[in-house]
Amino acid sequence: MYLLKLRLHNFRNYRQLSFTPPKGVTVLMGENGAGKTNLLEAIHLCCLGKSHRTNNDRDMICVESETCAVHATVERELGINEVGVRIYQKQAQKKLIYVNGKIVPRIGEMIGYVSCVMFSPEDLDIVKGSPQGRRKYLDMLLSKCDRSYFYALQRYQQALKQRNALLKVVAKSGNAKQLDVWDEQLSQYSKPVIIKRRNAVEALSQLATKHYNNISGKNDEEFTLEYNCRINETDSPEEKLFELLKQSREDDIRRQSTTYGPHRDDMDMYLCGIDIKAFASQGQIRTATLALRLSEIDILSSIQGEKPILLLDDVLSELDEFRRVRLIQYMKDIQTIITCTDMEDLRGAKPECVLRVKNGIVG
Repeated sequence: MYLLKLRLHNFRNYRQLSFTPPKGVTVLMGENGAGKTNLLEAIHLCCLGKSHRTNNDRDMICVESETCAVHATVERELGINEVGVRIYQKQAQKKLIYVNGKIVPRIGEMIGYVSCVMFSPEDLDIVKGSPQGRRKYLDMLLSKCDRSYFYALQRYQQALKQRNALLKVVAKSGNAKQLDVWDEQLSQYSKPVIIKRRNAVEALSQLATKHYNNISGKNDEEFTLEYNCRINETDSPEEKLFELLKQSREDDIRRQSTTYGPHRDDMDMYLCGIDIKAFASQGQIRTATLALRLSEIDILSSIQGEKPILLLDDVLSELDEFRRVRLIQYMKDIQTIITCTDMEDLRGAKPECVLRVKNGIVG
């Protein structure tokens, strides 16, 4: 998969831009705040219809503008596709998604046309941060390659929102019977989320040790992952969740939140059998993070039949020379776009194109 052209209109600090990267390694060099990360964000927006940096779409609209638009033209083995996103400042106007020139009714319809894997300094939080960050990582990985998961997660999150809202009502009215229908729906919608997450973690775990040892230069450290789900049933998790929701109903009403469900799950990580968060050095955490992203590339490549676009946002500067060289080796035969502030960070990268970014201008 290759990005042929990216067009921006009033996106972040770009009034107008037409960006045509080569199929190899492109370097975007500039000072902090120049707009380098904004370009990567725009590519990611065309992948999943949402930013990796903000939950508020209007944050991406240029100052004093009413709308912004991003269009990506990508080349795949089956042909050329175009994906676009238009966002409006006014809340009454919905975000528009375009696929090959036509407006599609749902964000999920754009999934699979553009595929990318983003490396950023914030990735360290996947390993050492809160469970919420690890759930988000799994959800984004699965959504990139499985449209049905994207819709299943949407249904679950909507049902969870409705149940939590009803818990507040029930806490005042005392009519707990109203929760029956949402307990049933939440349980039903949880099944594909739990099963697909569990399968994804198993796939990641099978790949992670290979990448970890390759980056670290060692061959004796086992990096494994486990899906930490309080619902242990592998075949019928929805039945177990329905039972747990009944058992926890009084506590849920008192707390006005839902105790059980995949929104509480986690992904545990172990290095040589020990919880990596408990003892790992900064270098080991960084290596584990890179191993996760490289495993993600393998999974997407296997499912989609072609490699995704690789986006590295000021990552190489954070690595020692050995890890930097190892990561650069993965850039062969894959379109890569790198941001940096200093060319010294890219020793050995052999870019085809180096572009200066300053105040929303690329050249």
